Amino acid sequence: MQKVWAHFLRLVIGMSALTVLLHPWASAAETCAQWVAKMASVQGTVEAQRMGEMQWQPAQLNDTYCPGDTLRVQERSRADIVLLNQSVLRLNANTTLTLEAVKEERTSWVNLLKGAVHFFSRGPRSLEVRTPFTVAGVRGTEFFIRIEETQAFLSIFEGTVLAANEAGSLRLTSGQSAVAEAGKAPVLRVVARPRDAVQWALYYPPVLYVRPDELPAGAGWQGMVRQSIESYMRGDLQRAFNSMANVPEDIREPRFFAYRASLLLAVGRVDEAGADIQRALSLDPNDSNA
Repeated sequence: MQKVWAHFLRLVIGMSALTVLLHPWASAAETCAQWVAKMASVQGTVEAQRMGEMQWQPAQLNDTYCPGDTLRVQERSRADIVLLNQSVLRLNANTTLTLEAVKEERTSWVNLLKGAVHFFSRGPRSLEVRTPFTVAGVRGTEFFIRIEETQAFLSIFEGTVLAANEAGSLRLTSGQSAVAEAGKAPVLRVVARPRDAVQWALYYPPVLYVRPDELPAGAGWQGMVRQSIESYMRGDLQRAFNSMANVPEDIREPRFFAYRASLLLAVGRVDEAGADIQRALSLDPNDSNA
């Protein structure tokens, strides 16, 4: 009987080890009694690193995350996460943040390491955002924060935010913006068009559909673009961009630039898309797609 029991234990241990190897997040998820964020939208390459893990794994729609987990959004990508208090954080490209445990009174905490975040809520919510330059205590419905090389920039659209660091604090209300540098108290900054900072967070409905057979086949750039269009039609934005990584910039085809602009808008890259639209119009001022 003891031999049978010992064999059973070895089998259970072996299966558990195999499960951890095949599903490296399983052990981390089990230690979390309550998730603090859920992935609501993934566009491009978004990755997660579970607390205690070394590897980064692709983030998937509806994945849940625990305190200590870190999320990062790569180039030409963006993501939305829903916090436990039902607030939405829109993460820009090249953004990395770590989630922290919910504090008293359902206050969510995030540690913004780099990048930019647009916070949105249908009603007043509590959120604390820690950055290398300041801690922003949010009591409102919409604000924006961006980490720059030597400072943090905040812009409040609705509600109030208390920006504080070791040098001082500043309370911001709707329509105000501020910057906070290391070793200096936050100060007001006048911004003429503050909402321009969150154009990347908007949803741009696809209005341009290019079929792969509309571009001539070939071993050159045409073949790359055809592969890109096929990937885009499958919903694989990252592969769609990667397929065009080596396309030369001296192309004289307005349809190419109009297509790439629509692809860039799908991930909120408004400035880059605008440049491609102008390139298309310079090649053909009457191009209806552009």
